[in-house]
Amino acid sequence: MGEMLLNRPIAATFRWLHVNGTKVNVPDTVLERSVDVEENGEETVVTECATPNEKFVGSVGENGTLRLIQIRRKEDPEQVINDVSVRCAKGARFEWYRVILGGAATYDNCSVALEGEESSFAASIGYRLGGTEKADINCEAIHTGPKSRSDIYSSGVLSGQADKLLRGTIDLRHGCVGAEGAEMEDVLLMDEDVRNRTVPVILCTEEDVAGAHGATIGRPDANTVYYLQSRGVPREETEKMLARAKMDAIIRRIPAESVRDALLKAEDEEA
Repeated sequence: MGEMLLNRPIAATFRWLHVNGTKVNVPDTVLERSVDVEENGEETVVTECATPNEKFVGSVGENGTLRLIQIRRKEDPEQVINDVSVRCAKGARFEWYRVILGGAATYDNCSVALEGEESSFAASIGYRLGGTEKADINCEAIHTGPKSRSDIYSSGVLSGQADKLLRGTIDLRHGCVGAEGAEMEDVLLMDEDVRNRTVPVILCTEEDVAGAHGATIGRPDANTVYYLQSRGVPREETEKMLARAKMDAIIRRIPAESVRDALLKAEDEEA
């Protein structure tokens, strides 16, 4: 496929911010997955994202539920491109659980169309990046259904010279009367040389709607570090505990018990 512009947001912003998409050499081969959940149906899909270029397309019928759990491990291909696109009918729900446990370069795009009345989307994104690892994430909820709801939550840790860009867009379009959207990110910066870019965007062309966003970005709390050190916990161990808490905030949300327990066990071994 050659070089392509990935993760282009719905609404572009100032060029000097360098967040209006990323040019990436895209492999010719694409692994495609397609899941259609029928009316009142329920399905949970787990993928390891162990191939360089993946595309997931889903649709959720009336009052159905689709859960997609995607794990990106450090030992996966150096560059991973992951594209998710899902459409939700009346009363349908889509849940996206994305855990990035390292890797040289990760490019994620998740676009969800909330077309039906009272349809909903919930994203839980967790990442742990170190060294020169990079993650470029674009997550968007497009509201056209009345009383639709979206929640985008992310939590992560950056160390070394890691580089993370997260664009979260809630697009409240004409017709989605009574819709609500919220996005929140919690980022722990472990070193001076990390680069973090958090780009929350709320677009609105409808009057009777609600949108909110926020972010907590900072270094390990000095008072917490001092307190634990005064109790005999070494600083390095203290920082590991704080970083573990950020990942646990996402991992414990995963509804698949076997996947959740395996990730928590891996976190124990990492610590």
